[in-house]
Amino acid sequence: MTPAEPTRSPAEIWFGDHVLWPDETLLWSGRPSVFRSLFFNFWFCLCGAFLTALLVMLVWTSEEFGDVRLPEVALAFGSLWLFSSPLRYGWRAYRTAYFVTDKRVVILRKGLFRVHERAFQTSEITNFELKRLTGKRGDIRLRLSEATAPNPYQDDKEKYVPGLTSNVVAWSGSGPFIQYDDGLWGIDDVSIAAAAIRNLT
Repeated sequence: MTPAEPTRSPAEIWFGDHVLWPDETLLWSGRPSVFRSLFFNFWFCLCGAFLTALLVMLVWTSEEFGDVRLPEVALAFGSLWLFSSPLRYGWRAYRTAYFVTDKRVVILRKGLFRVHERAFQTSEITNFELKRLTGKRGDIRLRLSEATAPNPYQDDKEKYVPGLTSNVVAWSGSGPFIQYDDGLWGIDDVSIAAAAIRNLT
């Protein structure tokens, strides 16, 4: 008997039908760990928890309530947004799939109305770093995002942002930071994925 072909997931079927190039070969596919993603940039949550606790304390100790002002609403919204970051990252991981071919790395995320695609060509994989977690699971950071700070007063300052790899990143006007689409987080068979990516670099 001929062995049955492995069952492909809906993400793999969509990738093969809409994203895979005719001259491209799929080497590895996987999904991020939802549990691992809950702790991605976890300092967002800690900052949000601190600000939320501060707001609650201010409201609790207020002797009288006045009109709600826009800065207070913005601060409350920002605090809750930061505090809920683990849930948002977990939901994002649940709707994300990773693919490594012989030509590029592709990250697909299912949105409300369309599938978002992020592809890394060879020249874009500038900070390839493997971090093993437990068993065959691990992280692969592919690059650091670059963002420009519009505030001119940042030019003479250095702001240090802790990354996932215990490094500090210098910020002077513009600097690197880690986004969720900058790597493959909490994936199974991380050694196989890393070997496929090394063939690109």
